[in-house]
Amino acid sequence: MTYTEYTATLAGLDVTGVVKRYTSPPTQLSTAQLPAQWPRLPQGETTIASMGGQMGLPSLTCDLVIAVEAMGQNTQPANYSKALAVIDALQATLADEALGGVVDSWTLRLDAEQIGDAAYWVIVATVTGSD
Repeated sequence: MTYTEYTATLAGLDVTGVVKRYTSPPTQLSTAQLPAQWPRLPQGETTIASMGGQMGLPSLTCDLVIAVEAMGQNTQPANYSKALAVIDALQATLADEALGGVVDSWTLRLDAEQIGDAAYWVIVATVTGSD
């Protein structure tokens, strides 16, 4: 699997509640299209067995980001509750995808990120997979 294919797979994940899916990081977001998701640039690792010169399976890692809400919108308890719903939906989607064999592991975290002229509550899934 190529890096392009891997990021496209993550960008195409259908997470319950996500309104807009981008294929690359957006330069600006509209609150009407939140939650919105996109992949960041991936990274990877491929090892070569020193005895015999055989290449192993590449391990690809990519952050999948879901912007939940603008920092100044609503109240903190409401945004926290919405973030929990999104992280649960993302967990369920990644668990289903793992059964398909492309996703091997992931970590989930809540963060804040500046996108365009506003800061957003974001869920970041660091997803590792192999072909």
